[in-house]
Amino acid sequence: MILLVDIGNTRVKWATQVDGRLSPQRAAGYAQWSAVDWQHELFDGPPVERVLAATVAGDDSRQALEVAARRAGTRRVDFVASTAALAGVRNAYPDPGLLGVDRWVAVIGAYHLAQAACCVVDVGTAATLDAVDASGQHLGGFIVPGPQLMVRSLHAGTNNLAAYTAASPVGATQLFADNTRDAIERGCRVALAALVDRTCAELAGQTHSTPRLYCTGGAVDEVLPYLLATYERVPDLVLRGLARIVDATLER
Repeated sequence: MILLVDIGNTRVKWATQVDGRLSPQRAAGYAQWSAVDWQHELFDGPPVERVLAATVAGDDSRQALEVAARRAGTRRVDFVASTAALAGVRNAYPDPGLLGVDRWVAVIGAYHLAQAACCVVDVGTAATLDAVDASGQHLGGFIVPGPQLMVRSLHAGTNNLAAYTAASPVGATQLFADNTRDAIERGCRVALAALVDRTCAELAGQTHSTPRLYCTGGAVDEVLPYLLATYERVPDLVLRGLARIVDATLER
């Protein structure tokens, strides 16, 4: 059994892969975890032969995972790095290591699902967008504030909006707002949705196709109601990318 781990800045997601099958994703905040918690949460099932992880967090979480694996009897722990090419995808960055590993693995997961041109949007505190053509060439992408960071930035940079802090319902789809609170919240969500739609339209023009759009991330539901493009929500996209990397390694 292989344990796949996606460590973000505040949350960790994990799943197991057995005979090419990926288990349902599990997730938790790990800020208060002890070494015992890491072992209890991630290694609470059958013996794990190998761990493959992607992390954008610091050394503490990396070391905590390694210690938990060692205590559980797992000898092999590998951390994915962004490279020039992997699992059928080629990195657009001139210095491949500068592409965030979460973006890199999500792109691999998306391309494996699509086997065609695709866009990837991951919405959290920040939002990232990436484009891939039908051959697996990563074309690059964008990094922008997520919706709530946009809102907080607007409050921080203006004098008269501090009272308007409550969020409008995530499912609200009416475009135009009739009050200041919703104008702020909805405007930030629509702005990000418009960037996603523009990215998909640009990729469609470049590839003469209709690219698939895969959406993931803890705050992505704030944006989905405002998208014009057809999309597929894939909460475990990074874990799917890790699973594809495992398969590609075994195919060599």
